[in-house]
Amino acid sequence: MDEIGTFERNPLHDLTVCVAPLYGNESKWLQIVEFVEHMKLEGAAFVYFYVGVISDYDRKILTDYVRTGDVEVIDLHDKYERPYYAWHLITIQDCHLRAKYHSKWVSFLDLDERISGTKNQSLIELLNGQDSNVGEIQIPVLNIVKYDDMPEEFDNVVKLKEDMMFRKWTDSIDPTWNASKAIVKPEKVGIMFIHFAIAKLPGVRTIQVDESQAVVRHFRSTQHRAHLNDWQLVTQADGSLLKITKRPLESEFAEKLTNAIIKRVLNVYDRVPVKCDRIARYLWESRNFPNPCESMSPVF
Repeated sequence: MDEIGTFERNPLHDLTVCVAPLYGNESKWLQIVEFVEHMKLEGAAFVYFYVGVISDYDRKILTDYVRTGDVEVIDLHDKYERPYYAWHLITIQDCHLRAKYHSKWVSFLDLDERISGTKNQSLIELLNGQDSNVGEIQIPVLNIVKYDDMPEEFDNVVKLKEDMMFRKWTDSIDPTWNASKAIVKPEKVGIMFIHFAIAKLPGVRTIQVDESQAVVRHFRSTQHRAHLNDWQLVTQADGSLLKITKRPLESEFAEKLTNAIIKRVLNVYDRVPVKCDRIARYLWESRNFPNPCESMSPVF
């Protein structure tokens, strides 16, 4: 009992993030690196990714994050067929249990979401400032208009900076509590839903923070939606259109995020070509391999 009590008081991480299952045809490599680096800057120490469908190219960035200890990848496979929504609900429960006693706080987000604190107070500082009986913090959503799909592959640094979501898209509507997200202390929650805790231990408090303290920045696509493409153009009940306001990231945070993304992407996708004529002939002739100046087969 003493060992369990000590472990509970001193979890390995302060903040862990659970990411909803990855699926669909849109490229994800840049979304992944932008998500991870943003949340790391806000104080997250670990991220769980659940993978349904992903390309080999996209998986390379996940593999590199696993290598550096930032990420764990859980591939979704089961003998029982189920729709996507059921997979999402299962992964919420699975990640809640994985984070229990492993992390002081855990957040449940989609890949197109990330949480921002403020210039004067990061997300982890906000969490660490809470009373001990607070077990759930609900955070409003800032929907940002995502007009296009993401690039298929890395080309060069100039294009990479242009394609970063937080640099490319800043049009947003006013923050809302519709589809808000929560950060919880996993050992104080009995049942977790996508947006909030369903059951908490007795005496555990839920609080809401307003947009002046933290927001979920949701890059909400205008395409390929199950419901309501071009959502930003829908007429409201009073006949008006949604008010669009530009809300970029704070400049110092944005610069740090840009540099972190570039560093990781170059490490994974910037291939350095080999000078084939400098490879000793013995290395390929002795094994009856093809001349590397004619073919590098196989290429990984």
